[in-house]
Amino acid sequence: MAGLERRTTNGGKTVRWRVKWRDGGRRDGQQVSRTFDYQADAKRFKTLVEAAGERMPSPEQLLEHGFAELLPAGVAAPATPEPAEAVLTFRAYAEEWLGQLVKPHPETVRKYRERLEKHVFPLLGDRPIAEITRREMREWQQGLRDAGLSAKTIANIRGESVVPIFKAACRPGEDGEPAVRTANPMDGLPLPEGPRAERDILESPDEARLFLEAAYTVDPEAADLLLCKLSTGLRWGEVSALPPRAVNLARGTVSIVQVLRKVNRRWVVEPKPKTKQGYREVPLTAAVARMVAERCAAASREPGRQFVFVAPRGNHWRYEDFYEGRWVKIRDLARDKGLPRRMTMHGLRHSLLTLLATEGVDLAALRTMAGHASVTTTMNVYVHATRRHHEPVRQIVGDFLGVDQLAAAG
Repeated sequence: MAGLERRTTNGGKTVRWRVKWRDGGRRDGQQVSRTFDYQADAKRFKTLVEAAGERMPSPEQLLEHGFAELLPAGVAAPATPEPAEAVLTFRAYAEEWLGQLVKPHPETVRKYRERLEKHVFPLLGDRPIAEITRREMREWQQGLRDAGLSAKTIANIRGESVVPIFKAACRPGEDGEPAVRTANPMDGLPLPEGPRAERDILESPDEARLFLEAAYTVDPEAADLLLCKLSTGLRWGEVSALPPRAVNLARGTVSIVQVLRKVNRRWVVEPKPKTKQGYREVPLTAAVARMVAERCAAASREPGRQFVFVAPRGNHWRYEDFYEGRWVKIRDLARDKGLPRRMTMHGLRHSLLTLLATEGVDLAALRTMAGHASVTTTMNVYVHATRRHHEPVRQIVGDFLGVDQLAAAG
């Protein structure tokens, strides 16, 4: 697969982007590279190289996608035709849409643009937005699925950027200009089907005990964070950025008032959750409340400590450090102790929400606990099937059929 490198010159003042690959994708193939001034151009060119089988795109492709300067020596660009009426492409309209978002978070805009550049523009960017059909959008979705993207990832790309762009194109302009499109090609278009991978979860008290025993064996400091995460269902960014001021010992709760997020490859604390549903108060069990209280007391004795759970250096945990240095060891030890599955950290959140749903917690409370905008997300994504109902079912069905009594009488 072609690679993309960031290169700096002139003492770090000039940044350029280099795409490099081995001809034909072979290890012994000749290494080829091209350098660009802009990351967006480099990403588009990288996509063309990969689509061409790790080879230099054809002259026709180079011309079609605006890379005439890369034409081989002796191949002339076609004569410039007479100016024609400008055609509004999907790329141009999407860039305009990004620029008109109301009070967007810079990281949100960056994420939208990155997804468009990587997953949408290579196929649709140069198409006139008014001519894109539902068939094209279905084939685009299926292409992402065939490339290995999960249905959830495709739904995120589609719902957060592609659908809003087409919706905006169906509305008249701010000065009364006619709408760019008459219909949204995404309306009624189902997501591509594919197998849904069930996330591994802790299904019983014994499995939870095995997991926590392994965690406290490996590192009690890390185990406290995981215990809080498992008992509250908090996301990684919420539990790792939890400040002492968010703990209410009188009520036995923690509130989500800030989150840890990765911005431009750096973990930073954001002073508020991403959505209004993120603001919530989550109850703690008595044992977890005592543990959190002890940590808050320790924080009060350590000037400058800002978090309930801190890494050895005294600051918040970085996900990469926690995962490689603690989580992998805890996960592997738990399996050695008999946990019959390979857990993920996010699976702890799934475990709690599944347990609460199985025990009959009402849907509104479940959605609030999760911090979701819709209970559909909670039930369809986070709540999994378990075997906890097997014994009650056996008992009820056995009583209904009377088979056990008949067998005893015989």
